Amino acid sequence: MNMIVDANWLTSHLDDENLIIIDSRGSMPFRFSHIKNAIPMGVENVISIDENGSYLVIAPQEAEQIFTDIGIDDTKLVIVYGEYPDPSLARIVWTLIYFGHRNVKILDIGFENWLRMGYPVTKDLKSKNSASKSDRRFVARINATERADAQFINEEQGKSETTIIDARTPQEHFQARIPGSILHNYEEGIGDMGKMIKDAEMLKQDFEKIGITQEKQIICYCHSGIRAAHTYLQLKQAGFDNVRLYDGSIIDWAKRKYPLR
Repeated sequence: MNMIVDANWLTSHLDDENLIIIDSRGSMPFRFSHIKNAIPMGVENVISIDENGSYLVIAPQEAEQIFTDIGIDDTKLVIVYGEYPDPSLARIVWTLIYFGHRNVKILDIGFENWLRMGYPVTKDLKSKNSASKSDRRFVARINATERADAQFINEEQGKSETTIIDARTPQEHFQARIPGSILHNYEEGIGDMGKMIKDAEMLKQDFEKIGITQEKQIICYCHSGIRAAHTYLQLKQAGFDNVRLYDGSIIDWAKRKYPLR
């Protein structure tokens, strides 16, 4: 599953009517400079903080309103870009996939590199989407196989066909982790020279070296489900199909009193 789009391709398709570009950096950086026709959307727009302090996926009705408001429907290709190496853009991508919109990709480079390489930018706050409203709507079709919760993980733990990946740092992993999880810091899947993600074959080899193979069911977690969302995209890019994100991650796990190792 190809999760990235090349900067050259995007440059030549900025005015496509079937394209929605999301800038995940936040509203202030967006105002200073952004890619033409992009729409600002921070990761905070796609998370719901529950009573445990966990960053859970938003409700379907909320997703429908948010994504409809920026022009997304079944006909649209969505491209999300951000700043290298911030993983926030991945959580936005995962949210769209979870709600059934698979035609979504990330820009292969961060915005700073986009600027450095001389690609066009603008300060215009009006996009083509704000000029013309469509009658079409985003319809949430939850794909439950893209998400894991604490109960699901508790039931799957220890099964030979399931691998749980901790996308945090080694220090965090050794301090407290979900028992049986394998450490794979999300930063190991970020490319060199400002690339937001490594080449697919390199990713596949990296995962296989630590025993993460394609026949497994993979569950990714981190502290709050943002870094793990990037690992989720890395796995998808490497050709893994059976991948879930534990959006609540270790905040949720600990608050529910499940064991930590």
